Formats: sequence, structure tokens, C-alpha cells
Amino acid sequence: MANEVAEKKAFTTSVSEWSNEITTLIERDYQECGVHFDEYSKKCAMSAMESIFALVKSNGSNLKDIDTSNLRSIVERCASLKLNANAFPRECYFQIRKQKVGNTWVSQIEMGIEGAGNDAILTNYGKNVDTVYPYWVVKEGDTFIPPKHKGVEITPPEWEEKGLPNAKAIKVVYPVKLTDGSIQYLISDREGVKVNLFAHVRNNLMNETFGICAKRYDATPAQKKEIEERKQPIYDALRKCETLDEMLACEIAKPFMSGAWLDTPESMIIRKMCNNAVKKFPKNYDTMASRAFVEMDETYQAQQTEVIESANTVDFEEFDTDESGDPK
Repeated sequence: MANEVAEKKAFTTSVSEWSNEITTLIERDYQECGVHFDEYSKKCAMSAMESIFALVKSNGSNLKDIDTSNLRSIVERCASLKLNANAFPRECYFQIRKQKVGNTWVSQIEMGIEGAGNDAILTNYGKNVDTVYPYWVVKEGDTFIPPKHKGVEITPPEWEEKGLPNAKAIKVVYPVKLTDGSIQYLISDREGVKVNLFAHVRNNLMNETFGICAKRYDATPAQKKEIEERKQPIYDALRKCETLDEMLACEIAKPFMSGAWLDTPESMIIRKMCNNAVKKFPKNYDTMASRAFVEMDETYQAQQTEVIESANTVDFEEFDTDESGDPK
């Protein structure tokens, strides 16, 4: 019993110290941008840290086994967008993802927005938004009549669920009530996710060298050209795919798709459709939230040509653990 109490105390102390260190750095970023770091943003930051810590521990690991270079930016995104990892239903999620850097695979924490998180973003930052209603997931076989426009008036869409087994999601619809009482419908479809998947693969290929050199940062001009030539057949194969499902089945590109896309594709597709629908709506972001939302966009990530390997790196003191990863 005494050992259990000691272990719990050690775990709580480590989480607290780690969280306080990160939130101090984030608060400094807020001050530099002239944005108030309010109490709810702090709560979201702390919830993110607790969830990440618990995720790492549940996987039998500790922070020493994780590349922590992106942790500050991930927690900062949760705080900036006011996404609470402890909310129910969930507003954001975290997962451990293998990322290849040169010839070495490292474990990194990846963060994404859940459906309820999109609701929170629209509620907190949507221009003239009064109420965000639960989004619809329209599936194959359902009856869906899109909205019609007559001048400034909109005829509401109609949706009849058929509940067919194994039906794929084909649309996401967000009904949003504005402060003037009008309703807007934010709609995105399955095939629009092709852009997200292409950007995801391109982002994963950013550090790929195909064994031509150890790290892309060390590549000579001739090696860089050879690496790019090796990437082109993958891009070409994806561009030739007529549907999202064909892209997911593309054998040459599969090694550069994360497990979330391959293991639970429908969940990932719905997430991306929700994200795409929300992106269309005008926001009143502050400086921090605007930066966070842009950085989360996979298309933006894929366009970055250089990555500063040591950016946002923070060293954390870990308590001693036994072989299972539990505190001693």
C-alpha cells in the first residue's frame, strides 16, 4: 500500500513539474505575441500535458524514449485553440507515431482535432457564431438533398439515414446558427480528403533519403536531385488515383502512410472532412490561435522545405522507472 502511494506521488510530481515547465514557456510565447494567456487556455495546456504523459506511460515508455522536439508546439496548439483533452466528447487526441529522420526511426507525439474540437473552434472563434449544432455524417445509401440558394435565402438540406451496414462516410455537414438567427451549413465531402492524404504522404517523405545519404540535411546537390527523382513516382501514382479509396490502396505510397490512415481509415476520413468543413468558415483568431491552426494544416506542413531539428526542444527530468515503465 505504501509503495502504491509513493508511486502515485512520484507520478503526480513528475507530471506537475513537466507541465509547469512547458506552460511557463508557452506563457512567454503569449506575452511576446501580446495575447492574454487566460485560465481556460492554461487548463487546456495542462490537460494536454497530462494526456500525453499518460499516453507515453500506457505504452510502456517514458519521455526518454520519445523525441520531445515538438511537444511544446503541440501543447501550445491545444492552449491557443482552446482544445481540452479531458473534455467529453473529446476535442483532441494524441498518438505516438514513428517518424523517420535520416536512417533512424524516432517516436514522436502527434496531435489531431476530434469532431467536438471543431465544434469548440467554431464556438470560440467563428465569426458571428451563436450555436454550433452536432454535425451530420452522411453515408453511402443515405438520402441527402443539398441546400438551395434563392437570393440571400437558403433552403435547408435534408438528410435521411438508412443505416446500411459497412456504409462509408461520404459527407460531413455542420449546421451553424449565426447571431442574426440565420443558419449556415458547412459541408465537406469524402473526395476532398484526397488533398489531405496527398499532403500527409508528402510530409512523411520530407526526410526520406531512400538510403542515398544518412540525412537529407547532409545531401549533396546531386543526391538531393536523386532523392526528389525517387519521390516523383510515388506522387505520380497518387495523382493517377481517381478516388480516395484508390489512394489508400496505392501500394507504392502505403509505406509513407501512418497507421491511423491504414488501420482506421473511416475514422481518419471523418476527422479530415470535419476539419475541411470548419476551415471554410471565417474566424476571428487571435495571433496565437491563427498560428496554431495554420501549423496544423497538412498542406502547410508539406510545403515546408526545411525543418529545424532542435526547435522547441526541452529537456525534462524523469523519475526513475522499473522495467515496465512504472515509477519505482
